[in-house]
Amino acid sequence: MKFRKYTLLTAFLLAVVVIGCRDKDLYPLPYDDREVGAYMRLYSLTSNIIDLNDLANSGLDATFEAVDDNGGNNLQEFRIFVSHRRSTALSKEVLVKTIPGSAFTKVPEPTFSEYTRAKVRVSAAESLTALASSQNSGFPGAFANADQLTYRGVMVLKDGREFTSTNTTPNITGGQFYSASFLYTLTIRNQTTANSWIGQYSLAQTAIWSPNHSPALHATPQFPAYLAERLFPNQTVTLSIPAGGLSTERQFTVNYKGQNVTLRFNLEPAPTAAAPTTGSVFIPLQNSTVDCSSERELYWTMPTAGSFGSTASPPPAYTNTLLPGGVTANQGSYNTSQNGLAVGNSLSIGLDDDADEYGRRNGYCTWTRRVRLTLTR
Repeated sequence: MKFRKYTLLTAFLLAVVVIGCRDKDLYPLPYDDREVGAYMRLYSLTSNIIDLNDLANSGLDATFEAVDDNGGNNLQEFRIFVSHRRSTALSKEVLVKTIPGSAFTKVPEPTFSEYTRAKVRVSAAESLTALASSQNSGFPGAFANADQLTYRGVMVLKDGREFTSTNTTPNITGGQFYSASFLYTLTIRNQTTANSWIGQYSLAQTAIWSPNHSPALHATPQFPAYLAERLFPNQTVTLSIPAGGLSTERQFTVNYKGQNVTLRFNLEPAPTAAAPTTGSVFIPLQNSTVDCSSERELYWTMPTAGSFGSTASPPPAYTNTLLPGGVTANQGSYNTSQNGLAVGNSLSIGLDDDADEYGRRNGYCTWTRRVRLTLTR
């Protein structure tokens, strides 16, 4: 009986050894051995335009995040090509800048990102030089209002593989989180007045609402308390061009939730040069630096297009004056026929408060709120 017991035990152990030594190729899904790719996330874009009157201080200005299975450390270099379009005429693309992988570094806490990032700028002047230096490129030799520059990024990994717009998928190119199209198109605009919209302005928070709510949810004077909060008290602020910033950028120190922080925005003229026209006040994704917990900080991002309310069914007149009482544009704007230096000139800023660090409006700490600020000279 003992001999039979030991024989069975020995047979069982041999079976375990045979199974344990079986070739991995027999596994149906060898996850540990699979080859994975990479993508370059456009984390934050400063501007959608190029200032025709200041090519040295405008251009592609963005923060990129390298994503791979090694925290972004598989990146050898990031190449950027540029092409020019005027109406239907498109030039050949040329290499304009190469960023080494060593320029991408880990982001300090409290960020939750596991990947490396780099702030990259390709000036319009650099782009002009690269296009003009290329023979038979089809470039007309100079930029004009309404032209477009398309930049294409190419990730080169340390193993020699390349990833760009031609070998990715819609799952990666689109979406607020992935945002890795590898293509970035900027429109050339005539920013008619240099050093416009600088100096002292009166700031007022003129509206607050939730992008996740509809007017029907607040059809009575009963509304959540968080939609009555004044995140930005009335104050005087000073607009300036950031040191080393784009010519179309402005910044100011503002009291937000009881703390003095910096808010940056970009002036983007309308498509036509005819005045008066309405330009956009673009808000790049930015960290307010205000803590909402020991591990998280509040982020601001650009509201989606459209308006709160509609002409067909405008919101009622709320007892809370901070809630919009009619059709209110989500995004900020300014009059391009004004330079912001005359008394009474004003612009509006729209921002979504309490997004996460990728700009997703998911209420990082409280409830995402859409705020409208009005700055008056």
